[in-house]
Parts: sequence; structure tokens; C-alpha cells
Amino acid sequence: MTRINLEEGSVNALKLEDYDVSQESGFLTTHSPAKVQLPESFWQVQAYAALLPKYMSTGKIRQGIKNLSEVDVERETLDEMQLRRVMQVYSYLTHAYVWGEPTSAKVLPRNIAVPFYRISQSIGRPPVLSYASYALDNWIRFNETEPIEIGNIMVSQNFMGGLDEDWFILIHIEIEAKAAPALAAIPRILEGIAQDDTSTVISALENIKKAWTNINTTMSRMPEACDPYIYYNRVRPYIHGWKNNPALPEGLIYEGVEAYGEKPQQFRGETGAQSAIVPTMDSLFKITHEHDPLWEFLREMRDYMPPKHCTFVEEVEKRSTLRDFVKNCMDTVPKLKDLYNECVSLIENFRTQHLLFAARYINQQTAKSNNDTDIGTGGTPFMQYLKKHRDEAAQHLLK
Repeated sequence: MTRINLEEGSVNALKLEDYDVSQESGFLTTHSPAKVQLPESFWQVQAYAALLPKYMSTGKIRQGIKNLSEVDVERETLDEMQLRRVMQVYSYLTHAYVWGEPTSAKVLPRNIAVPFYRISQSIGRPPVLSYASYALDNWIRFNETEPIEIGNIMVSQNFMGGLDEDWFILIHIEIEAKAAPALAAIPRILEGIAQDDTSTVISALENIKKAWTNINTTMSRMPEACDPYIYYNRVRPYIHGWKNNPALPEGLIYEGVEAYGEKPQQFRGETGAQSAIVPTMDSLFKITHEHDPLWEFLREMRDYMPPKHCTFVEEVEKRSTLRDFVKNCMDTVPKLKDLYNECVSLIENFRTQHLLFAARYINQQTAKSNNDTDIGTGGTPFMQYLKKHRDEAAQHLLK
């Protein structure tokens, strides 16, 4: 696969590093995020989170979490990676508290709520478990010199534990890693368009095509070690949020958080829609969605992304003229249209596979309280939305 390098002196070049995007690992960090060391004041909450699968099995998770010390976050000096690690710890403790017993909790105790809120404000994401904590920051690489892929990575944080939960997360992590060459191709495409260089754009599109082929291969491996029944009953229940969720119709009260005034807050649950990969590709290829509740949901999901990743999506959206460039050149350079359509089709295939998995892993399961088969973890009628995603992508093939 061709390595993408920006030429020195490019005017207004899109620099991946400005957005925490890596040529080698995409939206993932280059080093194992779960190995980050935290200050001693966090040892108790970190140790408790590490043993969540054991505590969850007691059926009395809330009492243990209530007994944890409240950390004065404002007294700590944390770097970016430490903030992300602490965000993950409090995200898991919060969701374990809310969903870890038969009846959902309506109030999050202040010893968790106050530190969680302050951390979330520092990191720029809502105080709820999001995709960044669930997947992007939830892995350790065995051999740092080998690829970030299944067989060389393990999940760091779990709710219940077990192969199915691990595999579900690992698939997402590997997808993120496989997307790196596609993301790395974007600056080169923008540069090629600016220079009216069709050869450069073709080379970059070939890299994106290869990347999406690899992404879809990884996606297809989900059933190898993640059983639909186990996923629905042991993995999915703990990643729900408290917005558009019948189990918590008013939301969750964050006790002691002055900014919320002891009023229930509503936040979306963890969902793959919070990954920046597909929104970035939609922005690059100008795959647009009708302005309706689905469009509003997709925009809202950006609030749950790491802020720099969200800015990257917006920057690509603002800069990309790829579709128009291909249209203007495809009569004289038909390979451009072919590659453009092949990439869009691969993205459509990804959405189709996602739709099929959603039907098999969720919609066809037997509904249980707090785990609706018609409402996604992000609080949407997901089958309807996923079908619309897929169909709108197909409509952007060039004739």
C-alpha cells in the first residue's frame, strides 16, 4: 500500500497530527492507552473498575461504588492521556451503577458524579460512556512493534467480561486501525485536487479502496467469537444511555453537580455512530443525508467524539471537493469515476453488514426490560436509521 506523504511547503495542507490522527493508527493512539499511569489519588476507583466483572456478579454493585472515595479532580494535574484514562474509569463505574442491578438507578451518587462531570468538562465530552472510552482507549498491545490487530491486542476494561464482550470491542478497535490508510490518504487527495493532479487522486483513492476492503473483512469476523444471544443479554445492557430511553425517561440525576442543579440530564449511550471513520468518509465523498431526525442524530453524535476528531470531520467536510473533481474529470479519466464508485460501494457494503448484524444481534432477540429490541443504545429507532444510511450512500454512485 502506498504511503501518503505531504510535500514540504504545501499551502494550508491538512495536517493529520493537528487533529490527533495518525498515519499508522488513524483515530487510535500509537501506543497502548490503557497502560497510562494515574496519580495515586485514583488508585481506589481504578482498582474497583478493574474488578468490575467480579463485583457485577454479586448483584450488589451499587453499594460498593457508593463506598468509593470522592476524588478532588481539580487538585490533580492530568495530561491528555491521563484524562482519557480517568474518563474511561468513571464511565464504566457510572454505567455499572446505573444498569448493574435489576432496576435502573435514577441518581448517580456525588462521589462518582462530581469527579466524572469535572473530567468530562476537561476532556470535552458528556459525562456518559461513549465510543472513545469503550473502544478507542480500551486496548493494550502485546508487542508494540507489531500491528494493532486481533491477536496482538487485548481489551483492558470490561463490564461482565468474557470472550464475546472482548471480541465485540476488539473488532471495533481493529476496524479503527484498518481505517488509518484511508484517513492518511485524505490530505493527499485535497492536495491533488488543488494541483489538478488526477494521478495523485487516483493513487490516494486506491489506498482508500484497499483500506475499506480490509475494514469490511474485519467487520465480517464479528460472528466468529461474539454470539448474538450473549451480546444482547450480557454486553449490550450496560452501554445504554439515558436519552430517549424508556427505562430512564427523564434521564439521570448527577448528585452534587451544581451546573445541573439536581435535575435529570439526558445523554446518548455508546454507539458506533460516535466513531469518526464513516462521518469522515461521508464528508470526503460528499455522501449527504436528508435534513431530518437522522441527520440531526448524526450531528449530535459529533458531540460525543473526541473534540479534535470532530473538528477533523468538519474540516474535511469544509475542504473536500472530491465529488465535483471526479465529475469534471471522469470523461477524460474514467478510472477516477470507477475508483470513486468502488469506494462508495465499499462504504455502502459496510453499512449493509452493520444493518444485518443489527437485525441478528438485537432486533431478532427476545426483548427484555431495560434492553429494547427496537431502540438502539444511542436512543434511536436504529433499524430505520441504518437502512436510510445504506440507501443514501447507494444514491451517491456516479453514473
